[in-house]
Amino acid sequence: MDFNERLAERQKGAALLASPAKSFVSTVLDKLWKRVTRGGNLVYLDDEARHQLRITAKKLRYSAEFFSPLCMETKRHKRFITAMEGLQDQLGSLNDLATAPDMLSKLALSGVPGAGDLVSAADKGTLLNATAEAEDAFVDAKRFWR
Repeated sequence: MDFNERLAERQKGAALLASPAKSFVSTVLDKLWKRVTRGGNLVYLDDEARHQLRITAKKLRYSAEFFSPLCMETKRHKRFITAMEGLQDQLGSLNDLATAPDMLSKLALSGVPGAGDLVSAADKGTLLNATAEAEDAFVDAKRFWR
């Protein structure tokens, strides 16, 4: 990042800090929400892209929980957080499935009877469908800060 880019970032940060708190919160949450929703169809993302999306979703959820006292829409907030939890759970399950083979190998458990059941392709298909449904519920949840 060159000097002009750093200066532009600082100016943006200063402008956000000078704005009212609710406006700042809306800007932060909108930015994270857009990063989660424009990730593309979760079914077609690779494991690493889904993992990165999972990290961004965590940031959005924790930020939404932290900033919730500034927003008066408690019912919408609860629905939003519930949808976020569902999406996070499904993304977490997919990440567990993706990392299980490497973990089993590192622990020298790959040959243990039943270890292969932990990484079933059928499970991935089921999880991808459940994740797509959780993504739809998340996208349909109204943003409580708007």
